[in-house]
Amino acid sequence: MKRFLILLLFILLFSAAAHSQSSDELEYRLVRISIIPGLSTNGIDAVHYTARYSLNLLGGYHGGLDGFELGIINMNQVYTRGIQVGAFNASGGVMNGVNVAALANFSRRNMTGVQVSGLANISEMSLQGIQVSSFVNAGYGSVRGVQVAGIGNITRQDLQGFQFAGIFNASVDDSQGFQFAGVGNLNVDRQQGFAFAGVTNLSRDMQGFAIAGALNMTRNLQGFQVSGLANIAYRVRGMQVGLINLAHDFDGIPIGLISYYNNGRHNLDVWMSDAGFQNIGLKLGTRDIYNMVSLGYNPFLRDRDVWTLGWTIGTYKPLDEAWDNPRYEGYFRMRDLSIQNVQEGSFSTRLNSIYSFRYLIGRDLSGGFGIYAGPSFNLLLSREARSNEYAWYSILRGERGGSDFTLWVGFSAGFQFFGH
Repeated sequence: MKRFLILLLFILLFSAAAHSQSSDELEYRLVRISIIPGLSTNGIDAVHYTARYSLNLLGGYHGGLDGFELGIINMNQVYTRGIQVGAFNASGGVMNGVNVAALANFSRRNMTGVQVSGLANISEMSLQGIQVSSFVNAGYGSVRGVQVAGIGNITRQDLQGFQFAGIFNASVDDSQGFQFAGVGNLNVDRQQGFAFAGVTNLSRDMQGFAIAGALNMTRNLQGFQVSGLANIAYRVRGMQVGLINLAHDFDGIPIGLISYYNNGRHNLDVWMSDAGFQNIGLKLGTRDIYNMVSLGYNPFLRDRDVWTLGWTIGTYKPLDEAWDNPRYEGYFRMRDLSIQNVQEGSFSTRLNSIYSFRYLIGRDLSGGFGIYAGPSFNLLLSREARSNEYAWYSILRGERGGSDFTLWVGFSAGFQFFGH
């Protein structure tokens, strides 16, 4: 912390001292040597000189650099063109080349090239090139290039390029390109490109891909969101994949355990299958694509409790559109894929699942009420001893790799409530 405070003091003093002196006003010297600012081969007028080679034993404060500079503290008031190597490097103007610092690099105006430091790289205006630090890279102007930090990257204006941080990336204005963070990406304005975070992506407007281990949040999304837990947005045009997907206005493809949209589908389904399972499910999503979570119970297997946990993804289409015939107005078609994990008594993770494809034809009745029925194609994979009782017949039955399998064609019939 002490080193960081000293660093900030240097930056503040350097920023206050810098002025708009032109490089044409600087006198050229091939070599200069400085012990401390004011005690150098250019004396107290060092800010009026530039040099090809510069050596700062403790610290130097000069006008410019056109070559190579080595020292503990290297500061040039007007510009730096070349290479600086030291504990702290600072430039008040254009930086073309390479900064390497044990602590920090500071560029007050344009920076073009490479900055590498053990603590921080700070660019007050625009950055074009690469920044690498173990703590923070800060671009208060626009950034075009690559930023890598062990803690965070901060961009106040536009970002174009690549950011990597062990903890977070933060961008205030537009972000275009690729962002990667071990914890999170934060974008206050518009983000275009690809964002990946170990925990969360936060942005106002997102166009592209956002992948997070836990949470994606944005106001407007055009593109693709993937999260391990939840995707939350106000308006979405694209695709959301997560355990929970939430949006006020959604147009696209939802894939999740729960996909709730204010302008979407909100159905409660009750149906029965040929295997005797009676089910109730919450069907959410869009008008055209739905996700459903369900519970089922088989009352015909009376000697034991057999129940199911299910998840379904499917499509819905009015039948007059699907079959291109106005005679079928008021009817609909649903096609879906589902997996039902069958439980014998208490909950178990043992393999015991029914995979089904259903083709259903239905009729919309009044008050958001509809009925439907159709065939199903079913596959049972199980390691339970009595799983053969789930199907009343089979087309194909056998055993493979320690698991029993059963294939059969069945049917489903049910009701949906509350409309869409």
